[in-house]
Amino acid sequence: MRFYNIKEGYVQYLREFDNKIAMNKNGTRPYVGIVLEVNGVKYYAPFSSPKPKHLKMKNSKDFRKINQGKYGAINFNNMIPVIDDALIEFDIEKIKDEKYKRLLQNQYKYIRADEKQIMKVAEKLRSIAFAKDESLNYNDKAIKRRTCNLPLLEKVYDQADKTDFKH
Repeated sequence: MRFYNIKEGYVQYLREFDNKIAMNKNGTRPYVGIVLEVNGVKYYAPFSSPKPKHLKMKNSKDFRKINQGKYGAINFNNMIPVIDDALIEFDIEKIKDEKYKRLLQNQYKYIRADEKQIMKVAEKLRSIAFAKDESLNYNDKAIKRRTCNLPLLEKVYDQADKTDFKH
């Protein structure tokens, strides 16, 4: 499992179809996340930096803490299908800020150890996103509402003109 950034142009492209997609902040706070393959589709799942509230929150069907929240979390509700050309492999060793570098190294260590559970969360969330509302319970409906529109995004992501995503 590797860490990636994602190209701004690709995020903007998908936002044309779903405004729930988190902004990439034009490089000032770029996504950092992992790529997971679910049902033959590559998905990009972004991290959230550590926040005091993470320590109190529980893991859920669309959120997974990294080391009990000490190192942030993975926001599966912001998970999006991704083409290879939109990914920028992230080299932790090139980070100059030592505190941020240590955080990323710690995130990496815990994510590697939690890889199987992370995959289960991604698979379950995708199944909720594709389920008919009438088949979902109240909590799963709420999760589906706050999750990116994965059925629509899967239809449009592979139609992306890859030349648009140079940055």
